Amino acid sequence: MEGCECCRIGRHGGEGYQKIVVKLEGGWVLNHCKWGERTYLGYLILQTKEHREDIGDLHPKEVNALGNNLKLINCQLREYWDKYIRPKDQIELVHVAYLNEAPHIHRHTYLWTKEQLLAESHVHMHLLTRTKKMGEALGYCAEKIGWHLLDNVDKFPDKYKVSDKDDKKVIKLMNYLNNSLGI
Repeated sequence: MEGCECCRIGRHGGEGYQKIVVKLEGGWVLNHCKWGERTYLGYLILQTKEHREDIGDLHPKEVNALGNNLKLINCQLREYWDKYIRPKDQIELVHVAYLNEAPHIHRHTYLWTKEQLLAESHVHMHLLTRTKKMGEALGYCAEKIGWHLLDNVDKFPDKYKVSDKDDKKVIKLMNYLNNSLGI
């Protein structure tokens, strides 16, 4: 869809938020999130290659591949962490969130056109990697730790922080995922 950032990334590949887009089975692509100060190593976006406005709009091949892709991404992220980041700070959990809130928040305002709302509505999932040290930095926030990850990136160990100026860590991770998962 014209104006949809996710479509641009999904169709043109090779250049997403952080340079590398991994093409996956079943019409999915994986990208590292770039969201200013709230980005950290291992915060990934899994999205459909084609424009889908809602999960109910997924093609059967996309539905069938979703679970397998999530499983493989989880396994490869953990393997990467064990090899290159820190075996002593293993991934405890990879949170998966499907939010897609922008079109619902803005649909009642007159600030957005129908085309803008549709362009903002593209099926994508946030994969939020959490290690033990990240959890400790948050004080484990009881049962709501996953919801607090993005609000507390500044408390994470420096090795997990990424910036627009120095994205070598992200490129290394995404190259690894591309070589192990990409089609």
